[in-house]
Amino acid sequence: MRAILLLLLFFACTDVRSRQQTREREVLHFSSSLSEAGEAFADSKRLLEKLCHQHGLVCSLAAYPSGRAIKMLQDGETAGELPRFEEFQNMAPTAIRVPTALGQLSFSVLTHDKTLIVKSLNDLSRHKVFYVRGNAAIAAHKEVEQLIAVNSEQDCATMVLRKLGDACIMTKSMARKVLEDYHQAAESYFLQDLFMKPVYIYLSPRYKYLQDIFDQSLKHLRPEEKIAQ
Repeated sequence: MRAILLLLLFFACTDVRSRQQTREREVLHFSSSLSEAGEAFADSKRLLEKLCHQHGLVCSLAAYPSGRAIKMLQDGETAGELPRFEEFQNMAPTAIRVPTALGQLSFSVLTHDKTLIVKSLNDLSRHKVFYVRGNAAIAAHKEVEQLIAVNSEQDCATMVLRKLGDACIMTKSMARKVLEDYHQAAESYFLQDLFMKPVYIYLSPRYKYLQDIFDQSLKHLRPEEKIAQ
């Protein structure tokens, strides 16, 4: 009887160890609706890999259109989505937010009219304004009567530089990159700081166990290790 019990204990321990090793080898796929060309995406990828490495996890980050990323998250095809604002909860109600922020993103407004001074979105209430589709933090501002979604930061900037609209709202780092890529003369546009917002990791319910793991690690990061764009 003792031999049988020892044998059962051995198989139980082996099974636990096997499942632990499988979990450690599993690649946890995360999504982002940011452009892979932007600094914010690169910073998000770096920070995610750091968080995962601290706990022996292997993680990857890939860019997808916002609608597809949300569906993948809710269907459990990805472990999580980042970086996202608090408003993301309205778009993905079942997603689980890691409480501690990854950092913050700075938004700017691009205009072709230097007389258009923008201190808040209220200043754009009667203007034709473009933003990148899927950005819930911008879409939530109903005070802008003509708020038009486009597919990318490049499209957003192009609409303004070609004077097909009055303004484009996007992350500051991406705005600078797009303008540099376009070799646009500084006198032909006006880039103004608009606001900064904290960003978070949102998890699929299937991967809820990561919430506390990531939260504790984020709490102990130095400010310079977080996202600041």
